[in-house]
Amino acid sequence: MAKVILNGKETEFSSGEKILGFLQARKVGTKNLILEWNGKILTEKDPLESFELNDGDTLNLFSMVGGG
Repeated sequence: MAKVILNGKETEFSSGEKILGFLQARKVGTKNLILEWNGKILTEKDPLESFELNDGDTLNLFSMVGGG
């Protein structure tokens, strides 16, 4: 099994898995999600279904929260 670093913790994933499938399998919604993937910022508008994870990748997830 391949591994990524997800928010600082080593996490296994299936080889060839796309970012969107990885998030869905972990029940992470993409609405208002900001994702840092190997230093690149992605949002829900990016084609997460086409980005393939690789062994050793780093993912950091952030949720945008509004308030007043």
